[in-house]
Formats: sequence, C-alpha cells, structure tokens
Amino acid sequence: MSYIGIVVLTVFGANALLSYGFALCPLARVRGLVSLSALLALVFANALAAALLWGLRTLVLRPAGLESLDLLLFVLLAVPVVKVLFRALARESGFFMRLSAAADEILVSSIVFGIALVSARSGYSLPEALVASASSGLGYWMAIDLLGALRERLELSDLPRAFRGAPAILISAGLMAMALMGIDAIFVRNLAG
Repeated sequence: MSYIGIVVLTVFGANALLSYGFALCPLARVRGLVSLSALLALVFANALAAALLWGLRTLVLRPAGLESLDLLLFVLLAVPVVKVLFRALARESGFFMRLSAAADEILVSSIVFGIALVSARSGYSLPEALVASASSGLGYWMAIDLLGALRERLELSDLPRAFRGAPAILISAGLMAMALMGIDAIFVRNLAG
C-alpha cells in the first residue's frame, strides 16, 4: 500500500478512537478544540513508540520466536524511553515543556500502546509503521476535535434528559465510527494504490 493509502486508512478507516476505542478517557474532558502541542506530542510519541516496537519485534523477538512477548517488553522498554526523551526535550525549551506535559497524559492512556501494537503487527516496514503511527495520531486528533465540537452543540440542544452528557456523545461517536467504517483497506487500496 502507498504512503497516501496508509495515511487515509489510519486517519479515517482505522481511526484509533472510533475504530479501536483507544484512549476514550480524554473524550469525557474535551470541550472544543485540542491544542496543537497535544497533537504534536501525540504524533511524536506515537511515531517514536512505533519505531521502538517495530525494531524490538523485528530485530529481537521475531528471530527468537518470542513475538507474543511484544506487549510486555514494549511496556518495560519503550514507555520509559519515550518518557525520558520527552523530559530531556522539556529542559531545552518552553515549547517542549508543553509537549512534555501533554505527552505524560498521552502515555498513560492506551493510545500509544495500541497504535504501536497495531502498526507493528500490521506487517509494515519501518517507514510505513512511522507514517501509520503518526497519521493515526492525526486521526485521533481529528476525531477528538470533532467530538468536542459536537459535544458543545449537544449541550446547547434540547435532548431528552436520559440522553444528555455521556450517552449523547457516545451515540455520536458510534455514528461517526459507522460512517468511517466504509473507508476500509480494500477501498483505500483501489483509490490510492
């Protein structure tokens, strides 16, 4: 699959929030638009984690026949490396300080784990895994921004009492997920090669 196809598929068809349900916790807190620093932290953390897991899985675990240990070793190795790197960058400038604060929340959620595992287990090469993980961060940002804007509109609308709040946003997320499920790998492969 081409890089454009991977981007379209991971942003829309295999959206981290809507298709896999990764990192639903921030959905309850988001109102309006998510900051650019949170987006950049997510994209960078996803790309770094996917590269680490790809290397660990391809160079160490697959030759040893221990691919089933990828999740355990990822948690023990990749997450501390990503945290240390973000903290080291935070000492250099104020922009990276904001990235580090956003990255701490992102690393706790399941999105970095899930996206790294999905991209490593999809059989992508290293550049494809990096593109897939970075674009899935963009897809997550898109979904969380759309749902945040939708949440603001739903709070102003006259909904029945039972549907106010979390039920309305979860129903909206389900409808968005069903709408995006039409963009699958076969469609993207035919469209973008």
